[in-house]
Amino acid sequence: MKSNIVKYLFIIFVITLVIYAIYVLYGPKKEQNNLSTIEVSEQEENEIITNIRLPIVNFDTINPILSKNQNIQDISRLIYEPLLNIDENYKITLCLAKEWSKVNQTTYIVKLKENIKWQDGTELTAKDVQFTIDRLKDENVSSIYAYNVQYVIGVEVIDDYTIRINLSREIPFFEYNLTFPIMSNKYFENEDFVNTERNDHPVGTGMYKVSVENGNVKLKQNQNWWNKDNKDIKLTEINIIKYSNMGEVYNALKIGAIDVLSTRKSRYRKLHWHYRLYNKRI
Repeated sequence: MKSNIVKYLFIIFVITLVIYAIYVLYGPKKEQNNLSTIEVSEQEENEIITNIRLPIVNFDTINPILSKNQNIQDISRLIYEPLLNIDENYKITLCLAKEWSKVNQTTYIVKLKENIKWQDGTELTAKDVQFTIDRLKDENVSSIYAYNVQYVIGVEVIDDYTIRINLSREIPFFEYNLTFPIMSNKYFENEDFVNTERNDHPVGTGMYKVSVENGNVKLKQNQNWWNKDNKDIKLTEINIIKYSNMGEVYNALKIGAIDVLSTRKSRYRKLHWHYRLYNKRI
């Protein structure tokens, strides 16, 4: 009996030594690693990123009226602007329009903000809105925004900053359709809208403008953007890198050749956020 008690005490003593040894060997080192991680994260948090590399698969055109690429449509919101926006609460907010009103069941009046410049220096006017709607309704122009204006039967320019939109019938909440990007009338004047080379770098009114360098598309900060009260701009340049398929994009993300990836696949979404959190601070 006494020998069994001694045996148990010996086993307890050995287990205690093992636990203590594990704590000595790994406990302080783990704590040090955590501290190191915190220090690196704080340093990266304060790092100012001035440019990012963004992948695009099946790039067609940067013209948002013509593009069928969802990623291009997402990017185009940085370059081109609509009359009205829809916020996160699905409420209408003003963008290029300073006010709008429903005159009767089939007539809307839209007034534009004044002194808004296109990125080539020309001024935004009601003719640009008329031009855009005409292009959307043109049977030779296949646009994802054609649906927005399918019931528009007439567009009248009242003055430089006022336009009247006539509908074939009453459309409840038609103002929610006025969210398509507005294009410049003067920039495309006397041009074949669908086939012109100007589609490679059309002008917008947004926070970024298109620059083409050696065949590569870059978005550079628009220093003359009308919305100067907006403090959200941190990036000065966005480099759009073209890929032929998503496999190339995933590999590029893994080796750090791109900085941002938008995907619905949870496996790669996790990888994307890991890269964003530990390698880039935007």
